[in-house]
Amino acid sequence: MKAQYILNVFSRMKFRTRLNVSFSVLILFIIASIMLMLHFIIGAGYREHQGRMLESYGQQIGLNIDNRIRYFVAYLRHLSTDETLLSAMERYHFQQVNVVLYNATFEFMTLHRGNVRDIRIHRNLVHQEIDVLCNIDEIFNSFSPGNPAHRQNYNITATYLNDRNEIVFSIFKRIYQTNLEREYFLEMRIYETELFGFFNEDSSGNQIYILNDGYLMSMNNRSKFRALLRESRIKSTGFVDYDDLFAANAVWISSGNSSFNVVIETYPGFMDQSYRMMLVRLLPMIVVVLIISFSFTALISARFNNRFRILKEKIAAVSNRELNSDLRVGGADEFGMLADELDETRKRILDMISQNNQINELMRVAEMSALRAQINSHFLFNSLSSVKWLSKQNNKEVLADAVDQLAVFLRYSLALDENQVPLRKELNHLEAYIYLQKLRYGNELHIHTDVDDEFLDCKCVKLVLQPLVENSIFHGKGYAAINITLYSYADENSYYLVVEDDGLGMSQEVIDKISNRSEGSLPQQGYGLRNVIDRVRMCSGGRDNVTIESWEGAGTKIIIRQSLEK
Repeated sequence: MKAQYILNVFSRMKFRTRLNVSFSVLILFIIASIMLMLHFIIGAGYREHQGRMLESYGQQIGLNIDNRIRYFVAYLRHLSTDETLLSAMERYHFQQVNVVLYNATFEFMTLHRGNVRDIRIHRNLVHQEIDVLCNIDEIFNSFSPGNPAHRQNYNITATYLNDRNEIVFSIFKRIYQTNLEREYFLEMRIYETELFGFFNEDSSGNQIYILNDGYLMSMNNRSKFRALLRESRIKSTGFVDYDDLFAANAVWISSGNSSFNVVIETYPGFMDQSYRMMLVRLLPMIVVVLIISFSFTALISARFNNRFRILKEKIAAVSNRELNSDLRVGGADEFGMLADELDETRKRILDMISQNNQINELMRVAEMSALRAQINSHFLFNSLSSVKWLSKQNNKEVLADAVDQLAVFLRYSLALDENQVPLRKELNHLEAYIYLQKLRYGNELHIHTDVDDEFLDCKCVKLVLQPLVENSIFHGKGYAAINITLYSYADENSYYLVVEDDGLGMSQEVIDKISNRSEGSLPQQGYGLRNVIDRVRMCSGGRDNVTIESWEGAGTKIIIRQSLEK
């Protein structure tokens, strides 16, 4: 209902207003389409670029952490080759080895006091109490053959809270001995801030997580991180598992060849920041384009409105039967083309009048006979009177359509260059005729067309449908409304056009006279039908035919058979 109301309001607008509205809607639609394409194409590009920047940032964090860990691992490897320490492991008790270790690492610990918590040593089956690392035996067992720690000879634990409530993680290094009962392990406890320092200045608002071997090592949300560590300590799990830690929109970033993974959990708007900034910069340009477009629309509308006024005056001249006035308005636009067509129609009408009594050749006689069967002064002046009436009603849209349909009808009917045309042209001509007749008869005339699309390109004898419809209107209608139906069907070699009405009908005697099967003069309604029959036979060489079926008081059905040739 709303759509119908809008259409009714639009149809009551003046032409210039409708033109302005149409152009405005078109401009807004084009801009909206462009913005939609920008959103899906350029927006995706900006999001991909932002994702690459996040990936590069995450990889840099991972590489920095990896380099830092390698530094500590290198020191442990160096310490594992210290002759004094190795000798003590072979000769002394566990407590004495600890003293030698303390002396060997004193300088290093002094230099890295804010980075490394301590360096401790453990012996197989004899080790120090290790804070909350309840899985110490599992750590030692990870150095057995076949495990990654055995191949690289070190193992990095996840982050945990020690007894002093400090956030640390440990690197274990195995020291091989000839005596397997005196197998030693070095442990370096490192403050978690060694990891956090590589991304603690991030101000993007994203959540950053550092992972290792399935456990959480560090994150930039410090309150949440400490709460997770405290919870894991209470549960005696030791480490924080990262399962179900991230939201569905988390962006995973791998740190390359290191053993650490960097996960950046971003919010949806962050990926579109650059895209939104581009749109903000583009907004002034869009406003300028809109202003220019609407200004241009106003100029075009004013020009069209002026040409429409001139064309209206020309049409009024035709309605007043002023056929000697030139109807052209100049220009190559639709108004100029329509005026040229009207002027050509005027010239053809004048030519028809001047050549009414001149028949030069047999083909021209046949064509003009068909033309007289289709157009007569009564129908033409009725149509022009309808056009004149529409112009006085100030119904510009219907007036323009009526003139268009009259031009189509006359242009097709007056063209003498071909006897057979594609069926779609014949139907277009019939539609123009029906439109003009309905201006006169209104609701007293009901015509339904149902022709299969597959026949539209088939050849059809020119000017056969309109005379049949005209015959139904003028000789079958009577004083009541009439229903006329045009439909089609086909067999193997031919297609059929059927014109059927529910009018007054004809007797079999009249049908025989029209079909040229009996002698005698034709009745009034028979000239148009006889003309159609002769034209179909002539153009097909006698192959095609016309069949008439009628019942007095019940209606008439006329069937035209033509070849399926295209």
